[in-house]
Amino acid sequence: MKAETKRSISSPFVKELIEEVIEDDRIYYDFGALERLRKQMEENKSTLNVNDLGAGSRVNKKQDRSVSSIVRTAVSPQKQCEQLFRLVNYLQPRKRLEIGTSLGLSSLYQYLPIRGASFHTLEGCPEIAEIAKQNFRKLRAEQIKLHIGDFADTLKQGLDELGVVDYIFIDGNHRFESTVKYFETCLKYSHSGTIIVLDDIHWSKEMEAAWEAIKLHSSVKLSIDLFYMGLIFFERPESTESHYRIIKKKYKPWRF
Repeated sequence: MKAETKRSISSPFVKELIEEVIEDDRIYYDFGALERLRKQMEENKSTLNVNDLGAGSRVNKKQDRSVSSIVRTAVSPQKQCEQLFRLVNYLQPRKRLEIGTSLGLSSLYQYLPIRGASFHTLEGCPEIAEIAKQNFRKLRAEQIKLHIGDFADTLKQGLDELGVVDYIFIDGNHRFESTVKYFETCLKYSHSGTIIVLDDIHWSKEMEAAWEAIKLHSSVKLSIDLFYMGLIFFERPESTESHYRIIKKKYKPWRF
């Protein structure tokens, strides 16, 4: 209810981000192949042994889960994945890191806009990671570097290999302490132009608290709350505000 639309934004940078990413409805070349892959996984009834190291799923708490159930409950929906694609395509970051591979679909949406650039992703469950590897091969994205194991061990390894990181997507664990710790670890490898994307910022009270703590960190100059995910910037180009809540204009048509 309190979110703003493009009309009330004065910052040229934020307004352009809204136009090029949030309000963009163009169909990009890779979307068809990516959604065919999602459909294949939705029809895959094979069972995996899932060792959840984080907060887990709110829908399915069983350790044995089918690939189709994981797609439905743990993989970002199509529209959100497409927005990640547009964000990467717009910002063109060269060194990218994802915390929380799952079945690899969101990884592919974030990798494909810049195939030649580095992309590392972390997954805690070996059986889920194996499906992700298969999906990377299907879309000829074997260049994605997949780190398997507890994020407490693999995060620093991935960051060390990348050095300074331009883009980080945090979608793992979903607990307050862990999420804030991931942010603080990534902070040491960031620069003024780095963007950090936090998924599911309103997923739980813990995630809302983590989002509030991160956006108020002294190093953060600009944050954008898109409800299902949040964007963190370490510079504030041509913006008088520090924190925005943005909604698509179609949800507040009276503003136009």
